[in-house]
Amino acid sequence: MTAAILKAAERSGTEIFSGDGAKAIWRNGDGCVGLVLQNEKVEAKWTIIAAGCFSATIEGIARYVPVRPAKGQMAALRADDLKMERVLWSERSIFVPRNDGRILAGATVEYAGFDKRTTAGGIEKILSAAIDLAPGLANARLEETWAGLASRFSGSPSILGPTDVDGLLIATGHFRSGILLAPITARLVREWITEQRVSADWDRFSPLRFPSATTDGASRAPA
Repeated sequence: MTAAILKAAERSGTEIFSGDGAKAIWRNGDGCVGLVLQNEKVEAKWTIIAAGCFSATIEGIARYVPVRPAKGQMAALRADDLKMERVLWSERSIFVPRNDGRILAGATVEYAGFDKRTTAGGIEKILSAAIDLAPGLANARLEETWAGLASRFSGSPSILGPTDVDGLLIATGHFRSGILLAPITARLVREWITEQRVSADWDRFSPLRFPSATTDGASRAPA
């Protein structure tokens, strides 16, 4: 999906600054006029912060996104004699069959900062839960292990909408549902930028709902 989005963006004329991470929002008076990257500044009428758990590391953003990284370890299994056609859930795990025959198993939820290393203990929890739910996986081959970072905070699972800084929007905090919520998130952000209104109620997700969110220290709803 990421590869497809990048290709579509390139075809539409989007300029991509790969490998040049964002350091800070570019402020001009009461507004945001773009981003300060590692090696240059990029000017934009609208700036959308959608950096997941890294959003709070961008200078000038932390008060709107009180998120922390949640590490999720996963494993890819292959069982030639076991046919799994549906996603399976349990209290301990989730299993997602892929078209190439792999079965993705996961995921842990760990608060270890930005550490993306896999651990013996984390993978053991995944495999133990997998075999309990589907005993046929005991003979499956372990093809790959990895870990990813999701953005999480105490409260509602999303931070979405305009801030009190003109030209600055936030779209993060979706935790495990980021890829599922990407279409509706993109639609609402597009509607706000192009029409200054949205087709769904997003006030409860406002980045201004946090006590320290507004620049004057007083919480208020977005315009």
